[in-house]
Amino acid sequence: IESARISPLKRAVSIGHMTVSSTVEDRVIFRTDTLHISGIGPGLVFRRNIALSGFMMDTFTIDWDDSLLGGDDKSEESEESGEPEEPEDDMTVRKLEIQSLDLVNGTVIVREDGRESNRINTLNLKAGFSYEFVPETDTLVSPRRNIAVDSLGFLFSEDRYRFSLSGFDYDHQDGLLTLSLMQLTPVGGYFQYMSSLEYDDHMYEIAIRDFTASGIDPAAYRKHNLLKVGSMDVDAFRIHVAKDKQLPERPDKEDPTLINKSIQKLPFAVQFDSLSFRNTNIRYSEQDEKGTRPGTISFMNSTIHIRDVNSLSPAPANLVASTYLQNHSELNTELNFTLDDGPFLLTGTGNMQSFDLKQLNSIFMDLEGIEILSGYAHEIDFYLEMIDDSSSGRMHLVYEDLEMKIIDKDDHGGTPSGFIQSIIVKEALLRPENMADSNDEIRTGAIDHVRDPDSPFFQHLWHSLRSGIFDIVLRI
Repeated sequence: IESARISPLKRAVSIGHMTVSSTVEDRVIFRTDTLHISGIGPGLVFRRNIALSGFMMDTFTIDWDDSLLGGDDKSEESEESGEPEEPEDDMTVRKLEIQSLDLVNGTVIVREDGRESNRINTLNLKAGFSYEFVPETDTLVSPRRNIAVDSLGFLFSEDRYRFSLSGFDYDHQDGLLTLSLMQLTPVGGYFQYMSSLEYDDHMYEIAIRDFTASGIDPAAYRKHNLLKVGSMDVDAFRIHVAKDKQLPERPDKEDPTLINKSIQKLPFAVQFDSLSFRNTNIRYSEQDEKGTRPGTISFMNSTIHIRDVNSLSPAPANLVASTYLQNHSELNTELNFTLDDGPFLLTGTGNMQSFDLKQLNSIFMDLEGIEILSGYAHEIDFYLEMIDDSSSGRMHLVYEDLEMKIIDKDDHGGTPSGFIQSIIVKEALLRPENMADSNDEIRTGAIDHVRDPDSPFFQHLWHSLRSGIFDIVLRI
């Protein structure tokens, strides 16, 4: 410690340029330029309560490795000698309360066996909390715990992402959590993020506004390792997922799993009565191996309701969604799916209003090298069943005046070879319409698809529906 000042009347301590080192490896594990503690309560001595009106730390670094803790030599000696340990005075903290916690410009490093595993930079936090400690064996006492975060922000993933949060409040006894805003933002946008990667990885951009979770049951988590929540409500939700297929796959990449298997991998079980999302915008972008831009499909102005989410029960969860495909035509969907450790079972229905097929050019031109020149869908509805990796069902699609051409993915221009391919597509491969014939019959497509091991769930869902569309649109 280079400097320190104690103010007894203010019950405050100020420290300048403080460093803490480990005797195990003689390595600095903590340093800060400024540490200021104010309003130190007398309960620290008499009631083992730590109460502070303020705790401020500026320009600090925490560099931690669990291996630095080492073993408990005293305990090991007692075990070897067979003698019982001498009882020690109970110095357990009963309550920790900090009215104003202010962390400025921090870095936190976590190591495993000496090697850095996680790091967050530019950590800034303004918060306050009160936390009562209760022994796990005392199941009758309901502790008072409150956390309020005015603002939180930091960089992580080698500074590729910025996380920010504001207006967070959690009341343990009421089982209520509210959040004004949470954002996950890729620093520099899509192209900067992808250029920083060595291997293929998804980019995520997320914003959640006005989130409320009620009916949180802390006892269920403490006793049964069950995250149990009554209802969750999100007033506005935005997510953009992007992928660049030009990047090589990571050598140790694990194959994606279906939803229930992903849920079962969590370190706890989940049970939610209901989840509601309003004002939801979902976008998925993908850049082809030979493309220069990502193609994007979007589901805008969505309303989503999910109920009966339970990873311990074979009873299916239910999802009802209304959205606008490419912000153009309304798509209504209902899915029922299981989340337990048995086979993944899903049934789904959906329908969409009339749709100008040219709206799909934003994804087809860059991903498939195909431009839809004309086409209009009058009716679309489907029925889908999934059992693990296999899907089946039917697709009903009424359309007319469908015409496409092959284009260059780079500049969207036509080429001589593309002109010839366009003729082949139009004359030999493509059905320009699927309208009622003289017998008032319309061709129905068969949904028939088996998931590739490297396909995530939503890609599997899209490929399943696509198989039914292709069965109608293509002559082969």
